[in-house]
Amino acid sequence: MDAAWVALVGLVIATCRPTGPDGIAEARADEPAGGGTSSGEAVVELFTSEGCSSCPPADALLADLANTKRPVFALAFHVDYWDDLGWVDRFASPENTDRQRTYARSFGARGLYTPQMIVNGTESFTGSDRSRAQQSVAQALARPASVPLSIGVRATTSDSVAVDWNAPGAPAGAVIDVAIVERSTSTDVRAGENAGRVLRHANVVRAFVVAPIAARPASLVVRVPAAMRRDGGEVIAYVQGPATPPGGMPVLGSARAALPR
Repeated sequence: MDAAWVALVGLVIATCRPTGPDGIAEARADEPAGGGTSSGEAVVELFTSEGCSSCPPADALLADLANTKRPVFALAFHVDYWDDLGWVDRFASPENTDRQRTYARSFGARGLYTPQMIVNGTESFTGSDRSRAQQSVAQALARPASVPLSIGVRATTSDSVAVDWNAPGAPAGAVIDVAIVERSTSTDVRAGENAGRVLRHANVVRAFVVAPIAARPASLVVRVPAAMRRDGGEVIAYVQGPATPPGGMPVLGSARAALPR
């Protein structure tokens, strides 16, 4: 569909072109189960919405990328600026929209749109563009990570986990992003542009925390959504350098681990 622009908090938004021992799950950046290998890694962020008719192909593309055996870390951020246009996306949040807005500023862009895909924090394009996605991911995998991130995940309470990380060599101003993703879910959409469709999603971000990188190994607590089965999710963490407009926010290292039960 043609691009439609919607004003949102001072921005013009273009819509829809519109388990180990002791309960600790661990992953190192230099192991196959973790993010980093000598051949590089790719963090793929998709900004999407169940209310956008152009988004299902992008969701399917992200699912394909999530299921590859290569070190590709896929995350679906559902934004909320479609929620008043006929269908409320149960995975959407203003925080996800804020993250997309932060990317827009880092790219020097004037607006937001769905679906938008961003690879390693620096390559932005229409999220359903399969050939561009494959090219961007291949280029990211060809560049070794500059920060060897490793993480460990510990069960703390019934509704939270602690994520320990170590990111030696991270530059000043870098942050660590920690996401809890639900690997597979679906929604029977009953209104809006996708009314009558069952939409299938992969690696939906259900919790997301950003923290400054510490000079030594550090930890943070992340709340696990009550309705989410822990055996259906995982933790994805990645280090990002400071925003460098118009060059985005480069991903420097990444890792993943299962959610402890």
